[in-house]
Amino acid sequence: MITEVLSGNDLAKMFKTSMVLLGDKYKQVDALNVFPVPDGDTGTNMYLTLVSAVKEVGTADKDSAISVVADAAARGALMGARGNSGVILSQLLRGIARGLKNADRATGVVFAQAIDEGVKTAYKAIMKPVEGTILTVAREAAAEAGKAAGKHMKVVDIIDAACRGANAALDKTPEMLPVLKEAGVVDAGGMGWLIILSGFKDGIFGQQPVQSTEFSTIPSIVGNISTPTSATERIDLAYPYCTELLINMPGNDVEKLIKILADLGDSLIAADSQGVTKVHIHSAHPGSVIEECLRFGPLINIKVENMKEQLAGKDIKTVEKLQSAKQVGIVSVAAGDGIKQIMESLGADCVVTGGQTMNPSTHELLLAIQNVNAETVIILPNNKNIIMTANQVSELADKEVLVLPTTNIPQGIAALIAYKPDGDKTKTVKSMADVAARVKSGEVTRAVRDTKVNGNEVTKGSILGISNGEISCVGNNVNDIVLELLKSLITTDEEVCTLYYGDMISGEDADALLQELEQHYQAIEFEIHYGGQPLYYYLVSIE
Repeated sequence: MITEVLSGNDLAKMFKTSMVLLGDKYKQVDALNVFPVPDGDTGTNMYLTLVSAVKEVGTADKDSAISVVADAAARGALMGARGNSGVILSQLLRGIARGLKNADRATGVVFAQAIDEGVKTAYKAIMKPVEGTILTVAREAAAEAGKAAGKHMKVVDIIDAACRGANAALDKTPEMLPVLKEAGVVDAGGMGWLIILSGFKDGIFGQQPVQSTEFSTIPSIVGNISTPTSATERIDLAYPYCTELLINMPGNDVEKLIKILADLGDSLIAADSQGVTKVHIHSAHPGSVIEECLRFGPLINIKVENMKEQLAGKDIKTVEKLQSAKQVGIVSVAAGDGIKQIMESLGADCVVTGGQTMNPSTHELLLAIQNVNAETVIILPNNKNIIMTANQVSELADKEVLVLPTTNIPQGIAALIAYKPDGDKTKTVKSMADVAARVKSGEVTRAVRDTKVNGNEVTKGSILGISNGEISCVGNNVNDIVLELLKSLITTDEEVCTLYYGDMISGEDADALLQELEQHYQAIEFEIHYGGQPLYYYLVSIE
């Protein structure tokens, strides 16, 4: 029998059916990514956000009022939100909960109003709403639902009208956003919302999806997002001592310092920020490192750790937590054990696994913040698709949280170089932001489908060079693309270029590329480090 008035149990079924339907189709949504790079994650983010909502709904009593179920869904979506699409979905569900506030049941008219309230809430959450996105699709769906409600139609007819409105708007998104039209796709987030609305309609009819997706299958997806690569595999125990320190020294002496320290170990990082040079190196004789550094100026914050003991299970984190709170702590987001080690060596208190295709949830970032022993915590998202989630966390934490909107790993590392844990928080954030803003970034990856972007014809499997977020070159050889990419990034003002190689590149291949680059750009100082990041052959930082 088709429901005339929605109960809490009806809404719970609707959410569950939507989750299962999106679980069957999220990869199709991912494939709508405008850029043909292997980081299309809109469908994955919306699905995992909805999974969190449905799990929270499951904690409510079976006979709960519809307002209670809606509140539970909104709460679960808020904590489980991943990426921009997940955050927007959480705001849509938050608005629906507002529209159903204090309601025991809901007529079609009330539910149509709730859908509209969801759209209003989502629009308010976006600083600069863009038409041709999920917002447009959700708005047009709500408008059609409102028209049907005005005719006093049944609940299922109202949601059916919402689906038709969403579908019509989705078809028009390529005309609203030229990048969609050039790529030959519709908006991915809009497609995700249409699937969810279709699940609502199926739930009212009591239809069961063709494929049943239970929670027991979900960790296989979550595991890909949150499981780090082993950090022990890349540590050369011929250099077991991790030495970190700061030197008060002129910035123009950094190159000389690097040449001296390079013979004492590996994983060397030496970077200047306003007259203070931060050094990180793995060595066999930390005393020698300290003596050489002392020749360049007074030393600050010397720290030496035995990595063999850490790998044997000695929990130094327990000791760190017993120390007094810092003024300012850092939570950074990154993928790849090499990148994580670098960020930790530069002072990050907690590095949350995430990045392309693996956006962390609100809850994961919140837990990380709670584990940082500091009065104020700075979040480095290091990905434009994580910034909205980070901003959402700042509203939930019980301590001050500042979001420095870094959009890539090079910016995050540069910001950490300027980080001062016991400095004035306002000056620290400004200094970190200023340094990050001066970094030019590039990425080298592969195309996952045929398309056309910014006038570039792209075929599946080709190598892509991405300059500051835009595809700048396409080819078939990784090293050739790195060289071509640098042509668009390096000017006469740059002095240092750092490359981080991913888990698809061997150390030998990385060293060969380094030699090639040094021959082509003799005026530039090149550094290369193991990053271990998935999907991207190289991340490039130019300063």
